[in-house]
Amino acid sequence: MYIGPGRDNVGAPYVAARGGTRVASREAAIEKDVRRLLARELHDRVAQTLTGMLVDVENFKSQPVAWDDVITQLDTIQSSTRQVLTNLRQLLHDLRGEEQLGDNLVGALGSLITRFEAKTHISAVLDIKPGWPEVLTPPASANLYRIVEEALRNVGMHSGAHMVRVVLEPVSDEELGLMVGDDGRGVDTDPARPLGLGTVGMKERALFLGGKLRIESKVGLGTEVRAVFPKVHLIAEEFPTVQTKTG
Repeated sequence: MYIGPGRDNVGAPYVAARGGTRVASREAAIEKDVRRLLARELHDRVAQTLTGMLVDVENFKSQPVAWDDVITQLDTIQSSTRQVLTNLRQLLHDLRGEEQLGDNLVGALGSLITRFEAKTHISAVLDIKPGWPEVLTPPASANLYRIVEEALRNVGMHSGAHMVRVVLEPVSDEELGLMVGDDGRGVDTDPARPLGLGTVGMKERALFLGGKLRIESKVGLGTEVRAVFPKVHLIAEEFPTVQTKTG
């Protein structure tokens, strides 16, 4: 229907302005989300590795070492540097929308745990409870993977644990749960203490999927990262659920 210039079109400038405001607000929200995503990814994939390298160098400088140890340490630093470059390339790859994790969360977590055990010598178990969806949406798979990755990184760096379990399980007919628990020294979870960027990132990823994440820990009794999500936000409903247990 055509509306020409006249009384019937008096409100058009207001409608257009209001629509433009909504678009601008939406664009600002998207830009904010992108900045948060970039901060999380830089922390998860780059800053943590650089922190580990710095700790290695500082420890190396503080102790007298033989020449063979110097070569070994240089090899370690060289390997870590390559890992940073690899992570940066992967981050740029992902920011272009080419994330290749897809929907195979269980397979990706299995590979992650294998690498974690080789690097830390901490025993790790992946436990997929019956009823866990066989296929999730790609955003769900990607964010759950990053939550587990950050939780395992914290276990490897801070916990002093001998064993860690990663559990994916139905919590109810409407909810799915994730747990990463270790038998390490535990931490002080005083809510008055500011959260680290890694913890903030895990909570933001859970919130993005409509869920909630909390950390339960007592000194000397280990730590558990627990998250619960609405099933409808994770699952590709046309696919079946897992009937067996891995781990």
